[in-house]
Amino acid sequence: MINSIIKRHDRLNPFNETQIVIIRSATKLFFEHGYTKTTFRMIESDSGVKVGNITYYFHSKDELLKILVEELMDFHATAIEDIHGASNDPLLAYATEIAAQIAICEIDINAWDLYYSSYSIASVYEYIKKWGAEKNYAIFKHILPEWSEHDFRDIEVVAAGIELAAIKTACDRTFTIDRKVEVVLDSLFKLYEVKKEERIRVIKEILSSDYKALAQEMFGKFVKRLE
Repeated sequence: MINSIIKRHDRLNPFNETQIVIIRSATKLFFEHGYTKTTFRMIESDSGVKVGNITYYFHSKDELLKILVEELMDFHATAIEDIHGASNDPLLAYATEIAAQIAICEIDINAWDLYYSSYSIASVYEYIKKWGAEKNYAIFKHILPEWSEHDFRDIEVVAAGIELAAIKTACDRTFTIDRKVEVVLDSLFKLYEVKKEERIRVIKEILSSDYKALAQEMFGKFVKRLE
């Protein structure tokens, strides 16, 4: 993953060796301890770079999180493409990615902390919304040919809010993961004017699949890219 991050920024704003060391330590610690609990002192201890030098390059943890989220969103996009290619069903690919995100946030506390922090920090949240609008334009434009890219950006304000609400709300005995996935997907599909029979079909297929295991597998692959 570090190599992927470096290549991404080499095109616009290359990292120097010290920045790469900092990013490597920060991302590792985010996965091991969660974003919230990771401190600059911990990054200093792991990287060997003094806090003063860390803050010279990255004024806040938010900047380091945004770098990681850029890579995470790229990974999400690749996963959607793979699922779409295998199923030839863009709605199923979209739903699988959303269901996996919901599931991993319930299963893995550090994954939850990463997603929740990303949606809670304004600069990172704006990046997620921009990415989401572009993703959903590609997925739903065949259903909504009259919508412009600007329309998708507007709707993403609400769609991202639904995703944030799903992350913030813990499941319990009555509001199970399956129920959360069902409600969230149905709500998002309605935003994009997906017909009822298609909503029912896709949601039924998701709930009958082992999407929780897929979520763990996908997140595990993403973390593996760090090594």
